[in-house]
Amino acid sequence: MRQASKKTMAQKQKKTVYVIGHTAPDTDSVCSAIAYAYFKNITDKRFVFTPARAGTLNDETRFVLEKFGVAPPAEIESLAATVDDLELKRPIAIGVRDSIQALALLMREQGVRSVPVTDDGGRLAGIVGLKDIARHYMDSVDFTNLDQTPIELDILLKTLDARVITNTGQVDRLTGRVLMATMQRGALLNTVSRGDVVIVGDQYDVQLDLIHAGCSALIVVDGAPLASEVIEAAAEKKALILSSPYHAFATVQLMTMSEPVSAIMSGTCPTVGLFTPMAEVRERIVKSEYRSVVVVDSDNRLIGFITRTDLMHPVHKTAILVDHNELSQAVAGIEEAEILEIIDHHRVGDISTMAPIYVYNDPVGSSCTVVAGSMVLHQIHVPKELAGLLLSGILSDTLLLTLSTTTERDKVMAQRLADIAGVDSKSYGKELLHASINLDGRSDEELIASDFKEFLIAGKKLGVSQMMSLDCAEIDLREESLLVELERLRTAHHYDLVVLLVTNPLTEGHERIMLKGETWIVEKAFNVKVEGDTCSVPRVLSRKKDFIPAIGQALSHGRPG
Repeated sequence: MRQASKKTMAQKQKKTVYVIGHTAPDTDSVCSAIAYAYFKNITDKRFVFTPARAGTLNDETRFVLEKFGVAPPAEIESLAATVDDLELKRPIAIGVRDSIQALALLMREQGVRSVPVTDDGGRLAGIVGLKDIARHYMDSVDFTNLDQTPIELDILLKTLDARVITNTGQVDRLTGRVLMATMQRGALLNTVSRGDVVIVGDQYDVQLDLIHAGCSALIVVDGAPLASEVIEAAAEKKALILSSPYHAFATVQLMTMSEPVSAIMSGTCPTVGLFTPMAEVRERIVKSEYRSVVVVDSDNRLIGFITRTDLMHPVHKTAILVDHNELSQAVAGIEEAEILEIIDHHRVGDISTMAPIYVYNDPVGSSCTVVAGSMVLHQIHVPKELAGLLLSGILSDTLLLTLSTTTERDKVMAQRLADIAGVDSKSYGKELLHASINLDGRSDEELIASDFKEFLIAGKKLGVSQMMSLDCAEIDLREESLLVELERLRTAHHYDLVVLLVTNPLTEGHERIMLKGETWIVEKAFNVKVEGDTCSVPRVLSRKKDFIPAIGQALSHGRPG
């Protein structure tokens, strides 16, 4: 038997906590996640905090990360628990060539009912359980032939605690029929054939006759002494002689337990990987006759073993949410995750938790302002590259500090971070603006999806996208196709209303709106007339401070008669 050589996830010292933004990752959500993970790793040593993102980076965010030399956070598709989240114990395994007796002793010692079986290279070969041992023991009543399952000599010696008396033929495994010398001498000699294995007592004459009859091996029971003539005859005939300390019946029993595990194992074994969802693991364990699954790597090497007992305690991923607090904007599987904190600057949404958590929801212009403020409060050193990311998040989410959501704290923090990063906030802001407004080569679907958020307000399901453009003529040319894409989204996802807010940050005065669905909501909210699925609002809108609150106010009074 052998212990699996691979290290398991139980050897991890600390649990990972993912710091993650919403599913339409913008510069504010990505940069605040990176910065807050940095902050938490300094102030909280219980966990390892890892920044993550819940979608594809947009052009602006890629520009920011490249400019300040920061690697993009890993993308996570779901926070649903996987095998990787289990604290797997180092798995016990048995080798295919180990004996059934070794298996039985291992299972009794470890108190387990099933064990994975590995080949000589450590790869999974099958699984074996108590029921397989019991079935084998019942079948051993007819233990008469070793041709199908030969017994390795070294295993037999360990099982029987036997001694080799002579082995001039260098026999390394026993094959052929198995007989017990319990009948009359004449009948026995008429029955025995060349190559048989015979279990015999201390009858000197019978031993000699069996050797001359061509038996391949004699197993002498009760530790009985052997005459020199018998040993010499066996050496000459190259017959193996073993001395067993047990009586005949016990010797036969132990011989049946000397067969290799491969003789009784099941080659059909349910397997999972480290990233298999726990929901799937539970389903497979229920369906498995062994009530377990084996964890393997891509090379089919044993990593772990999961049984029903391992499912008694809940397992989940752990996360901190930044820049959002609504289910519709959260990464898949958030309902299964343990949320430790929420760091945000939007309206309070519908995410709920099982236990009290720390929530910091501050009505400033950017989540990066919130994170930077925490770092200043705790007197945490802000590295130059991190200051650049935080500055970028503030400038991006406040449209260079011009939106109505911008507070004095955003302006003060932006200047402080610009000084640390060694950049001029105004000139850098223009760089950032041009990086975010590149429409060339981007499809209508990409433009709308790049900053798209979903909201549930007063029973209405809304989808709201916001984009910037410096070229009004280009938007004019694409208006029809953009409206077609909005309608496709509305139909595909059953939105009551989908909206695209188009802002030209270099001009002041109005916000262009394209929309599909229940257009009356926008008409009522902003006292405008929608014609051809478009309208214009005489001011630049912040989605979180201006647009969504106005929509909520309009819906609270119901549809006009």
